[in-house]
Amino acid sequence: MPMATFAQSQLEPTTQTAQAPNDGFALGDRQFQFDIGAQALSGALLAYSRVSGIDVAFDGSLPEGVMSTALSAEMTAASALNLILSGSGLSWVAVNATTVSIIRSDEMSEQEAVTVPVTVTSSQRALGLNGVPDEVYETPGSVNVITQEAMRKTQVRESRDIFNGVAGVDISNDARDPGLTVNVRGQQEMGRVNVNIDGARQNYNQVTHGTTSRVYLDPALLASVTVDKSNLDQNGGAGASAGIVTLRTLNTDDILDPDEKWGGKVNLSHGTNNYQFAGDASVAERLTPEFDIAAAVSRKVIGNYRAGSHNPRLFTTGNGNYYSVKNSRPEYTYSRQTSGLLKANVKLTDDQELRLGYVGSTVDYAKTSDVTNSFVDFNETQTHTLTAKHNWDPVSDLINIDTNLYWTRTQNNQKRPVRYTASGTVSTNSFETDYTLDTVGADLANESRWYLDDLNDGLSSVRLNYGAEFFQDKGTTDSSTGNEGGSGAGYQLEGSTPGGKRGVAGSFLRGTYDWNDLFEVHGSVRYDYYQLNGDAYWCDVRNTCANGGVPYDVDLSDQKLSPSFGASVTPVQGMQVFANYRENMRAPTITETMIKGEHIGNVGIPFYSNANLKAEESETKEIGVNFKYDDVVQKGDKFRAKLSYYRTKVENYITLGYVPQPATTNSGFGVLTNQAAAMVNLSDPVYINGTELELGYDAQRYYLGGTLSINDMDLEGNYNPFVLNTTYDATANYNSSFGTLTGPLYGSGATLYGIYAMPKRKITVDGGLRFFDQDLVVGMSGTFVQPQDNFGSSSLSTVVGKYFSYRVFDFYSSYKINDNVSVSFNVNNLFDEAYVQGSGGTFSPAPGRTGVLTLRGNF
Repeated sequence: MPMATFAQSQLEPTTQTAQAPNDGFALGDRQFQFDIGAQALSGALLAYSRVSGIDVAFDGSLPEGVMSTALSAEMTAASALNLILSGSGLSWVAVNATTVSIIRSDEMSEQEAVTVPVTVTSSQRALGLNGVPDEVYETPGSVNVITQEAMRKTQVRESRDIFNGVAGVDISNDARDPGLTVNVRGQQEMGRVNVNIDGARQNYNQVTHGTTSRVYLDPALLASVTVDKSNLDQNGGAGASAGIVTLRTLNTDDILDPDEKWGGKVNLSHGTNNYQFAGDASVAERLTPEFDIAAAVSRKVIGNYRAGSHNPRLFTTGNGNYYSVKNSRPEYTYSRQTSGLLKANVKLTDDQELRLGYVGSTVDYAKTSDVTNSFVDFNETQTHTLTAKHNWDPVSDLINIDTNLYWTRTQNNQKRPVRYTASGTVSTNSFETDYTLDTVGADLANESRWYLDDLNDGLSSVRLNYGAEFFQDKGTTDSSTGNEGGSGAGYQLEGSTPGGKRGVAGSFLRGTYDWNDLFEVHGSVRYDYYQLNGDAYWCDVRNTCANGGVPYDVDLSDQKLSPSFGASVTPVQGMQVFANYRENMRAPTITETMIKGEHIGNVGIPFYSNANLKAEESETKEIGVNFKYDDVVQKGDKFRAKLSYYRTKVENYITLGYVPQPATTNSGFGVLTNQAAAMVNLSDPVYINGTELELGYDAQRYYLGGTLSINDMDLEGNYNPFVLNTTYDATANYNSSFGTLTGPLYGSGATLYGIYAMPKRKITVDGGLRFFDQDLVVGMSGTFVQPQDNFGSSSLSTVVGKYFSYRVFDFYSSYKINDNVSVSFNVNNLFDEAYVQGSGGTFSPAPGRTGVLTLRGNF
């Protein structure tokens, strides 16, 4: 089936007029699940007939240029037909119990028909662990959706918790940093995953021990999250290789019911384990039929939490050191976050709409960069995102144009206190550093559709989607030191997260042929281009960074034409089989290309820019199957499932590796090789294989769902360690002792800094019961994780080598007191498990048992 939007339908209960002949024929009161997009009447009526089993007859041709009304709801056959024909000038009469005839409204007299009141309601239920709408199980590709209902089910402590039950997705950042580092199918950071807020890319990077890319947003402002892992032939696919994660924030339709002119929602939470307060309020008003506004504000105050006590082992480092909750305490885990948004929606004409939005956030937190919590940084991170979206959708199959403009800024003010030796003297100066990244972008897309003549009694159509996008990153880093008499200078922090500019552009053309919603084939091509340039420098023992090093120009650009294609077939009702293939180019970031200076604290490890860095090129193959069945065990129940297998190959994989300095020093006993670090391309392909399963069964009184993620990363870490365009000493990559050379030292997987992989196996289960007309919901969820070993040399750094398996259980409940007030209570980590969540560079145990009480109200 063609790709659909993922907003759930919200049809206002109305009374329609159904036509029935005097002989009493009726279409019955059986409910059908309709999902028919706005299209030519002939196509809509054929789709209606397939779902309802009602034959539709009409005399002569249907009026040209008239579109049907979009329909996505569960309702009777009569109600659906009324909505499809509304505004068309056509009516219908029942010829018999299974056949209707379409006629002009002015041809029907009062004697020929009687009026039957029909109440139209939407009862489309969201199924599965994350409240997944039905469109996911009709899409021939890997798509995940997290609804607001699922996010509100358990009050989360951190944004990353909302992704816990998504197949093929993991969050890899430190538990003390509220930013998100999203891993999709084993790939993360540096733009491999396009994480955006309302379509505005969030490309912020900051180099630390651990993960680098982060996105900051309070989940209280979210309306839904969509993870698209298959279709990058759309705007948002430029520069990405693993997927597109769209964080859609609240708007008027998310706050107000369809029949409300104005109103709002309030949520207040308080809990144990220093879950001090979380509250949000949202309001909206439909000022006129053409203009509405919405606003929301959120505040969260969380103190230092206590880790779990059971199963206390956490991880080991590459040198074999073992850590548990006893020697790796979760210190500095507090955060203070204030967020807000403002939206305005204007209907310019009958076929044009303008949507304007602002989303902002300020969060204060602290984090440490080592196991002993000796080195702490205090951070204030601000984010600002402005979006302007325009849609022009005239009564034409050829035009449906979306235009988007955006600007986003992430700025982190980091204060690093002075560091002391064991004897109390100053070892490292204090720092205050501002990291800023601005991203501006624009994209344009259109869809054109042609409905072809019937083929073997089936409707066929051709759809073209095409568009173009551009975005530019501009990064700046400014650092100053307190000069307390210790080591360290501002250039050390300015170089590790460098400033610079990067421009990325892309365009795509995707053609899709569909026959009778039973067979679909698509093919596409996208063109991507990037350019990145700036001034850098490199240092060694002869040319020190303190003296300015050696100037080094970086000027990179590349382009690629990437094909993709796929097909799906529905061999039996309720089952859809699909297969997809795509290629992509991932452009290097400013940080990857322009990194320079040296490690803070004068430890003697410079960072080198790599003027020869190549873009990553990847190809992904996947096969999968969707299942969608109703009335399986009992009337009214629903079963949904999506199973897929993927294999990705990445050429020129980019990561941080250790490299030699061009010059060496002589100790008198031999030559001592000096170490540096740089972003390098791996010479061998990286292979990532995985299986994903998402399923849900809902019988109204009870439900059961879950996900399975299996991932295996096959990484060969060889690389060229001579990244500088200069002459190296003959022994630069060797150790020498009394004239004996040993090596080479750098250039293999053993000297990579660290590549973080999502868990090898992750299973989530979720089930619950509904009582008192579904006003009371009680449920439990469980998460079982077997981590994958990280790749790279932990012995040369402080990165984690191996995490231990863990299992976590959560309890949740909610009670709807009346239409306006509800209360919920959940206990996260019910059995107080000690574990390290995520898969990359975190030393802090996750929170222990935490109970949260939440009061929700509508007005």
